[in-house]
Amino acid sequence: MLTAIRTIIARFPERSLVIRSGSDTRYLVLKTWHQLSVIGAAALIFIWSTVASIGFSWNYDARLVVESELAMIVAENQAFIAQLEADQKNAYELRQSYNAEIRKNEEWASRFNAIRNASNVVLEQSSPETIIAFIPWFQTQLKTRILEVEQSNADLTRLVLNMSDSVAEISGRKAPESLDAVGSWLSTVAADLSNAYETQTEAMEVLHDTMTRALSKGFAIIDGTPIAAPEFAGFSPSFGTGGPIRGTSEEEHVFEKFQDRSDRLMTLSQDLQALQSLLACAPLSSPVDYYNLTSKFGNRKDPFTKRPAWHAGVDLAAWPGTRVKTTAPGVVTFAGRKGGFGRLVVIDHGCGIETAYGHLRRIYVKRGDSLAHRESLGEVGSTGRSTGPHVHYEVRIKGKAVDPYQFIEAGRYVYKEQEFTVADAK
Repeated sequence: MLTAIRTIIARFPERSLVIRSGSDTRYLVLKTWHQLSVIGAAALIFIWSTVASIGFSWNYDARLVVESELAMIVAENQAFIAQLEADQKNAYELRQSYNAEIRKNEEWASRFNAIRNASNVVLEQSSPETIIAFIPWFQTQLKTRILEVEQSNADLTRLVLNMSDSVAEISGRKAPESLDAVGSWLSTVAADLSNAYETQTEAMEVLHDTMTRALSKGFAIIDGTPIAAPEFAGFSPSFGTGGPIRGTSEEEHVFEKFQDRSDRLMTLSQDLQALQSLLACAPLSSPVDYYNLTSKFGNRKDPFTKRPAWHAGVDLAAWPGTRVKTTAPGVVTFAGRKGGFGRLVVIDHGCGIETAYGHLRRIYVKRGDSLAHRESLGEVGSTGRSTGPHVHYEVRIKGKAVDPYQFIEAGRYVYKEQEFTVADAK
């Protein structure tokens, strides 16, 4: 064995390889074991390739059989998977159809219950609980209700025709003879009513303007006097702004507009009545036709003490014996002597307004007498606390003295035939 190995080693002695590159020379030494390693590696590769080729040749036919069987199995599996997917799809569709049928049945059951409950409410009686019994029962009830509706329609037709007769009496147009003609007939009547409404609207607007002018003119008489205050007069002079009945909304119904105009006219009418009553109570004239204003209303120097004193009226000097007249209609509440006023007459004109006439020489009236406007009540004198012939004239509103000259000035626009001589008070 060792001999064989030595023989093999002897065949591969150490060799040198000379490698030249240009002028350079290199030596590569191949030792014995290097050569044996290369030859061994080559032998192993050759042996492995030979064995592998022989094995591949032996197993090729078996591999072909296995691959064929594997292909058949894959094909069968793919067919099975496709069938399984189809079965799953069919099962899903069947499930969906089943659910749809369930929902449909539930919906029909719900509708049936709703119809049954509605029938119970409308007919006020219990209906059968099953569909088989409910259908013939419902048909019978439906026929009964149809007959009742037909009877109601006949009654309604008679009612419409009777109402048409009533409308015909109001409008003056002949009533329609059939129900089919009622619609067009009512349209014609509505047109007539619309024209009448427009005419009434115009008339109401004219009346509104007329009443507004009358109120404005009447209020101008007392404007500037204490009785023009809204809390006393009971109304506001805003009626003079003009045109309130035209300011209606387009969305309002025609009857709402008409009612609004009527309400506004009623308010103006009430204000006009209140103003007329107030003017009837207002002392809008002078108690004497010719006079000198010798003492104004308010603080003054007392003619006797020469000290400041409050004067609750005005002093109107006139010839002795001049007739003193009422400044508005009223009832005498006092007639006689009263302290410094001398002979005094007090008249209640209503509306909370009183007038007083002092220092009279003679009195023509007595308590309780009803006096007309400009009726004589006495004569100018100098009785009581007086320095000369004059009439002490007061106006009291709800017991409080106010300046009478405001009313005398306001009355000048009403009684233009009166002539006044006015001298400044000293």
